[in-house]
Amino acid sequence: MMIRSMNLPSKPRSHASDLWQEAGLEPSLSDVLRDPIIHQVMRRDGVSAEQLTAVIAQAQSGLRRRLCPCLAA
Repeated sequence: MMIRSMNLPSKPRSHASDLWQEAGLEPSLSDVLRDPIIHQVMRRDGVSAEQLTAVIAQAQSGLRRRLCPCLAA
C-alpha cells in the first residue's frame, strides 16, 4: 500500500498572536500573562503577576550570570 503525503493548505491566520501555535515558536511572556486561563491558574495557586514576573526576572539573571558573566550587570 502506498501512502501519499498531502499538501494541505495552511489555515489563514486571524491574528498575529496565532504565530506561536506553530512548532518551535513560543508566545511572549506578555502574551502568556494576558491569557485568562493563566490568570485562573495563578489565582488558584495564589500567585500574583508581580510574584511571577519577579521569579522570572530572578531566573533570567541567574541564567545570564552562568551563560555570560559579562552580561550579569
